[in-house]
Amino acid sequence: MTRRDGSVRTTGVALNQQRQWPADSVLGLLGASTGDALLDLGTPVTYRARQTVLRQGEPSHHVVIPLTGTLKVVVDTEFGRPVLLALRGPGDILGELSVFEDRRRSANVQTCTPVRANLVGKAQFTEFLDRHPDLWRAVASSLSTRLHWANSRRAEILSCPAPMRVGRVLAEIVRRHGRPSCEGWILDLSLTQAEIASLTGVALSTFEKTTQRLHRLGVLRSEYRRIVVADLGALLRFGKLDETDPQVLKRFRS
Repeated sequence: MTRRDGSVRTTGVALNQQRQWPADSVLGLLGASTGDALLDLGTPVTYRARQTVLRQGEPSHHVVIPLTGTLKVVVDTEFGRPVLLALRGPGDILGELSVFEDRRRSANVQTCTPVRANLVGKAQFTEFLDRHPDLWRAVASSLSTRLHWANSRRAEILSCPAPMRVGRVLAEIVRRHGRPSCEGWILDLSLTQAEIASLTGVALSTFEKTTQRLHRLGVLRSEYRRIVVADLGALLRFGKLDETDPQVLKRFRS
């Protein structure tokens, strides 16, 4: 399909064939037919790293479907301290709750890396949902997964020691957004220590002490906005996640 500028747009079928979407993403939960059709909707866009995609407080006119790259969901609080709520990536849908509720955006969405995505207008997206009940089920399942993750983090804040929480959140980020290399698992998402600390629910000083301990243990090393997890098994043990558990291993292989 040729765009007005003369470039060629990849069809939804080709995109679906080229990508292996994360199993817990909306596209990963969809059958091939509906996934192909969904990816043919909307307007292809490209974002630079550290660019705002959705802005808190603005009206909701569309959803964003990332095809490549990683984005962060950040809330500006009344106390002036931004809080990192989540990371999102290929196959997810962003901004759907504001569209469903016809409310203004409840958070900022910013790119951590360069991102390619499709923007789908509100009317087009809701009409597509009405014609494809399997997309409703996939969106509901994705929202359920997010709620379960948020509930788990809340329970851990009330019950787990802070260093253990740091280990668990770092392991979760590696699972979804890390890339394997000869050095280990690389996280090059341009996240600050303060942002990861807020996602973990610990003070920045606690996060820094914990990562220094992990450095001494040889589990990870930090560079400028880049973390290398050299020993994933040790990180799982640090977070009290059993690396011999098939379910834990499955999460890192999916």
